[in-house]
Amino acid sequence: MDNTTASLPLMLKQLKLATMVKEWEALGNKAVKEQWSPQQYLSELCHIELANREDKRLQRLLKDAKLPAGKHLGSVDFTLIDGISTHQVMSLVNQPSWLRHGANILLFGASGLGKTHIASGIGYGLIEQGYKVKFIAASAIVQQLQQAKQHLRLQDELLKLDKYNLLIVDDVGYVRKTEQETSVLFELIAHRYERHSMIITSNKSFEQWDELFDDSTMTIAAIDRLVHHATILHCEGESYRRKMAMREGS
Repeated sequence: MDNTTASLPLMLKQLKLATMVKEWEALGNKAVKEQWSPQQYLSELCHIELANREDKRLQRLLKDAKLPAGKHLGSVDFTLIDGISTHQVMSLVNQPSWLRHGANILLFGASGLGKTHIASGIGYGLIEQGYKVKFIAASAIVQQLQQAKQHLRLQDELLKLDKYNLLIVDDVGYVRKTEQETSVLFELIAHRYERHSMIITSNKSFEQWDELFDDSTMTIAAIDRLVHHATILHCEGESYRRKMAMREGS
């Protein structure tokens, strides 16, 4: 390092170009050796900085999302799931305009048919495109909102969730039918209606949702809001987990 570049690391640090601070000297040596133009050297240095920032941003999004580990769409064998095609699901990832309209995805099916895996896979695919996603069990989000309501800050808690383009609420069918639980679940659905998207997985069809909500009027209102702008997917057939286990064991 000569006198003309002695202050460069400090200036890069002040500009918050952390990757450039680490890479400028080694890349500069490579540029001299390979006779790059100044423009090529600067371009490559900027590319490395931007790529590192994007990687860190992706890692932050993944950490915040709390998606189940390893449940990517690439590991879903759609030949083992009746009622849903690869094209249907992949189009939701590759054409994410539905997120801008606050549309929903509703995944129905018995336990073990791959609903959570598919929902998580869509989440992973959207995070790779820069969308903010949050995965949470229905029982956990209900408990979280109940506690907020008890402390008179339910609206604040709902507003915090607005930062997520997509909220994945898993296993709605296991929410207990009590006035406290179903009222906050309805508040969540109503709050995000036509504003921010949700993926909801449930082992109970709409005909059984009177088992979830304490009040039939609330049941109808919740369903109306969810389906108004929604893609509804029904997982059918035998247990996906069982089929996968049989295939791996054969």
